[in-house]
Amino acid sequence: MATNTIAASALVMTFDGGNGSDGKQIVITKSFRNIKNGAPYDDLFAVAQKLQPLQKYALISIERNDKIDITA
Repeated sequence: MATNTIAASALVMTFDGGNGSDGKQIVITKSFRNIKNGAPYDDLFAVAQKLQPLQKYALISIERNDKIDITA
């Protein structure tokens, strides 16, 4: 049976960078790596909310990206 282990986590914030000359939305992402594997989602959300006012662009979304190792 295969098992999985979280190898690394990152907090990713996506921002609205406005519109380009072609009228399409510009999306900017910032990643904060080395997040503790067991960090609760509520804590990550709270950190992102604290970082939001320090950013130049409006926040679109908050994500947690996990790299998971699958072993047999």
